[in-house]
Amino acid sequence: MTRIVSQSVVPRDITEEFTQAASKLKTGQLVKDEHFTLFEAVGALEIMDPKMDSGYLGPEEKGQGLEDDYDILRELTPEEVVWIMDELLCHEMAWHMGHPLSQTLFTSLYLDKLLWPIPKNIEDAHFGREGLSVGREQPDLVHIVLRAYCLALVKCCDFVHARVTSEFYYEEEDFSTQLYNRTLLSHFAYEHFPSLLNRAISWIDEQESIDAAAKSAIKSRLLFRQEFLLGLQQDINILETRPVVKISFEDALAHLERLCQDGIHLNQILDYRGPYNLKVAIWTLLSRKPQPSVYIRSLVQSIIMDQSTVLGSVPVKQFLYDELAALVLPSSILLEASLDETEVPSDPRFQIAQLMDGFVRRFSQPFVDTFRSACLNRCRIRRTVCHTLADWDNLQMEAEDLDEQLRTLSEEPPLSLPNGDTTYSYPLSSWAYHQKLIQFRLILQLGFELSIYGPEELPGMYWYLSHICSTHLGHIDRIRTFILAAVQRNRRSPTQHATLRSSFLLFDRLTTQIVAIDAFAIALHALYVLLSRHRILPTASAPNAYSNDQFRYELRMKPFLQITLPELVPYEEYRREATLQGDSDEIVMERATKAIGEARKAWEATLANGPFDNFNDEKPDAPALEEDWKRDVKDTMRACIGASIAIETVKKAIANNATGDAESLGLRVNIPDAGSKNRWHDWWAVPQVSQVQTQSPSTTSKS
Repeated sequence: MTRIVSQSVVPRDITEEFTQAASKLKTGQLVKDEHFTLFEAVGALEIMDPKMDSGYLGPEEKGQGLEDDYDILRELTPEEVVWIMDELLCHEMAWHMGHPLSQTLFTSLYLDKLLWPIPKNIEDAHFGREGLSVGREQPDLVHIVLRAYCLALVKCCDFVHARVTSEFYYEEEDFSTQLYNRTLLSHFAYEHFPSLLNRAISWIDEQESIDAAAKSAIKSRLLFRQEFLLGLQQDINILETRPVVKISFEDALAHLERLCQDGIHLNQILDYRGPYNLKVAIWTLLSRKPQPSVYIRSLVQSIIMDQSTVLGSVPVKQFLYDELAALVLPSSILLEASLDETEVPSDPRFQIAQLMDGFVRRFSQPFVDTFRSACLNRCRIRRTVCHTLADWDNLQMEAEDLDEQLRTLSEEPPLSLPNGDTTYSYPLSSWAYHQKLIQFRLILQLGFELSIYGPEELPGMYWYLSHICSTHLGHIDRIRTFILAAVQRNRRSPTQHATLRSSFLLFDRLTTQIVAIDAFAIALHALYVLLSRHRILPTASAPNAYSNDQFRYELRMKPFLQITLPELVPYEEYRREATLQGDSDEIVMERATKAIGEARKAWEATLANGPFDNFNDEKPDAPALEEDWKRDVKDTMRACIGASIAIETVKKAIANNATGDAESLGLRVNIPDAGSKNRWHDWWAVPQVSQVQTQSPSTTSKS
C-alpha cells in the first residue's frame, strides 16, 4: 500500500499528549505499532546527535580535523620501538577478543600508512608514502625493524581473518570481520614476511650502539612474531577523535598465552579413538574458562570435518558407523553389509547396504554438527541446540521408518516382554533418541550456566533435569537389553566379543555419569523446595500480572513444545512434582540427604573411570585435556560437598524450630552467580545457607 504524504502537513508538539497517554500504561506494558518496522525505527535516529552519531563533531570540536600531524618518519629510540610493538600487540589481542579493527589496530598511524593506499607490492608497503619521504632518509630502526614487525603482524591478522570467516561464527558476538576498505595484505605471499623479519633480526644483532637490554627486548618480540606467523601460516591453505579499545599489556599477554596454549593442546584431539572420546576431548577443550578464542574455535571446526573426513583421516561414514557400533549395533549385519561386496539387487545384504548408505547421507552431517556446535560461544551453543532439537525429532521418525524396513531384511526376531507383548530393537531410532536426550540435558544445564533461570525457577528446573536423566537411563537400559538378547541368540567370534565388551563398558560409563547428574539434581531440587516453602529463597523480581509460574514454565518449555518424545510434562503435573506437593518437610529432607550421598558416590565413580573410553584397552594421549576434565569433575564434587553442608544447615534449623512457623527458621540464603569464585561449578547452583545471628551481644561473647 502506497503512503501519500501531503505537502501541507503542519507539525505540532505532541509532548504533553504523549506524556499523558504514557502515564496510563502499567509497568512492563508494551505498546507497539505493527506497521512501525525496524527500518523506520533506524530511520528515526537523529543524525548529528552526539548520542546517536559517533562521527559527529560538536561546535567545540570543530577545527580539530581528523588528520594527525605526527611525524611518522621521525627517529625512534629502541625503548619507543618496544613500546609501539607492545601497544600493537594489545590492539591485536583486543581484536581477537571481538573488538572491531576501527577501534584497535586501525587506530595506529604506523599501520595506517602501511595499508593505505593499498600497496601494490611489498616494496610499496612502507611508512614514507604519499610524498612524505621526499628528501628524507628513513631511520633504519623504523624502516627495517618496526616495518617488518608491523607487516608481519598484519599478515598474522590476515591468516586469523581467513580462518574465522571460513567457519561458523557470529559477527559482533564473537568476532568483527569488517576491514573498512582496507586489506590485510592477503595478496602478498607468505615468503616475504619471514625474510623481512630475518633481516630485522640480523640488523639488530649487528648494532653495537643499542643497549643490550633494549636489543634483547626488540629481538625477542621479532622472534615471537616470526614463530606466531609461522604457526598461523601452517593452518591456512587458503583514527584520532574516534573510540579506541584499550586493554592492558598484561591482559593482552594473558590472552595471547591462552591462545598459544589452546593451540598446542588442540593437537590432543587428533588422536582418534572413536566418536565418544572425540566429543569428550572437544567439549573439554572448548569449555575452558575463559572460553578459547574464536580463532581456536574456528580451527577446531575445520579439524572436526573437512572434505567429508573427520580429523583429516576418518571417512564420515566410518565415523558414523563407529558411533552406531559402540551404542546400538555392535557386530551387526546392518554395518557389515556393503554394496562393494554384494552386487545382486535381490540379495537382502544389497538392500540393507542401500538403506544404510541413505541413512549415512541423511544423518552424517547432523551428527557431525553436534560436535561442531561446541565450537560456538556458550550462548550460541544453547540457542543452536534449541533449534536443532526439532530437527533431531524429525530424524528420529525417519530412522524409525528405516528400522522397520531393515528389520524385515535382517529377519530380526521380536523380544518378548514380561507382560506378554513383543517389541523390536529399532536401533537407528534408538540412537537418534539417545542423541536427542543428550541435547535435552545440555539445554537445561547450559541454562544454569548462563543464568537464564531465576531463583524461583531453580526447584522446577532441577526437577526437570532429573526427569530427563531418568528417561535417559531407562532408554539406555532398553538398548542394553536388546544387545544382551542378540548376544544370547548368536555365537560371536573373539573380535565380536571384544566389540561387545567395549559397548557394555561404554554403557556403564554413560550410566554412571547420568546417575551422578540425576542424583545431584534430585538433591538440589529437594533443597530448593524446602527453601521455597519457608520463604527464604530469593526471588528475581516482585510478582506482577505479566509473570507467574505457569507463564515461566511455558517459556522454559518452549524449545520442547514441538518434540514428540519425550512428551512434554503438563503444567499441573510439573507443578506437583516441582513443589513435591503432599510431602512433609521430613520426607523432602530425607530425599535431599539420600540423593546427595548417592551423588557424591556416583561422581567419585565417574572420576575413577576417567574421561575417555578405553577403546581396545587404549586411550587417547591427552594429558592436558584429561587434567581439565578431572578438574571439572572435582569442581562438581566440591559443589556436592557444599550442597551437603547446606542441607545439614537447613535440617538443623528445621529441627530447632520450636514454633513450627514456616518463616522463623532464621536462615539467610545466597545463590552465587555463575562464574564467581563462590560458584563451584556453573551447572550446579548450590545455595549458600547460613544462620542469622539473633543472639544478644553478651550471649555472643559468652559463647
